[in-house]
Amino acid sequence: MPLIVLASWVGFSANAQVLLYNMNNLSGGVTTQSESLLSSPSTLTLGGADVVAAGQAGVSFTDASGTSHSAGLAAAWSSGLDAPGGNSFQLHVDTTGYENFVVSYDYRSTSSGAPSAQMSYRLGDSGPYTPYSSQSFTRDGVYHSSSIDLSPLSSIENTPNVYLLWDLAGGSGSGTFRVDNLQLTAAAVPEPREYALVSGVFLVLMAARRRLRCWSGGGAR
Repeated sequence: MPLIVLASWVGFSANAQVLLYNMNNLSGGVTTQSESLLSSPSTLTLGGADVVAAGQAGVSFTDASGTSHSAGLAAAWSSGLDAPGGNSFQLHVDTTGYENFVVSYDYRSTSSGAPSAQMSYRLGDSGPYTPYSSQSFTRDGVYHSSSIDLSPLSSIENTPNVYLLWDLAGGSGSGTFRVDNLQLTAAAVPEPREYALVSGVFLVLMAARRRLRCWSGGGAR
């Protein structure tokens, strides 16, 4: 079962895009990318018997930072996706310092391509995945956008070893499936001094509100 591993070095960002794979380095067997903004390496792994090693045509895209990307390559699966449970893509990421994640990507499924995918997550390098979101795909051979709000998953926030997995349901015949522009956005976890500042401002506002109510009450009597 072939695997394609895409490794990505990342820097620091907050309240916006923190990770992006545009799949363009799939050509010629090159499997590393350097487009992320996190503080640790991340890895995107494409798996299954039907992975197209060189990728296929992707779609243009404007990311959360406002940067435009031309239509390059996309990760792709072919041969009818005839190995359900084997065709997948997996993101391994260090979320230290970040919270309130949203993951999005563009996909293209032909009329007999993958009808859906189960997105699951795992903390750590071993153990079972926990199902989180089941996604249905429009199968018309045209690119569409998909987005999943991960903010309810507090367990994946600010932690060094998170896996997100998409298991593609099997297609049939000559069906194909493509994924492009996998993007992760998040907010920076506030530092303790920021919490203290917010708390202080809240207390000042509450005190001012109480004074205003006292003055208003005194003037009415």
